[in-house]
Order: sequence, then C-alpha cells, then structure tokens
Amino acid sequence: MTPTEPAERIAENVDAVACRFLRSEFASQIYSDWPIDRRIEAYLRHHEDSAFLTDGSSYNLLLEHVMANIGPAVRDGVLPTPGSSDLP
Repeated sequence: MTPTEPAERIAENVDAVACRFLRSEFASQIYSDWPIDRRIEAYLRHHEDSAFLTDGSSYNLLLEHVMANIGPAVRDGVLPTPGSSDLP
C-alpha cells in the first residue's frame, strides 16, 4: 500500500499538530494525571482530523514528535516548568 501524501507533507503536518497539541489545554496541568497517549487522543478527537486515530503509524509518529518537543516547549515558555503551579 502506498501513502497518499508525500512523506515530506506528512512530516510537516505531524510537526504542526504536535505544536498545536503542546499549546492546547490537553498539555496543561489540568490533564497532567492522564497518560500522554490519552491526552493526545482526546486532543485529536476534539480539535483535529481523526486520520491520526485510524493510522497507527501516523499516531506513533505524532507521539514521537510531541515527546521530542516537550523540552523545547518548556524552554520556550509554552509549557510550565515541571513542579510549577503555573497554567499555560
């Protein structure tokens, strides 16, 4: 089976969705007791196209991008530092 979108476009889309997730309420302290995969799934169901929910490879790629960008998001002030009570 061949992908319907070029790999470059999929990677750009994954980056954009990961960034939007990290700026969403699902990345805030409110949902901090939820596992990260549950938070991403809830975000996708509420705010994005559900294509990531039906394609395991794309979902795993999104999860990897979210995890890789948590540190930069904290450094850039998008997410609060661990242990702080600040809400984004």
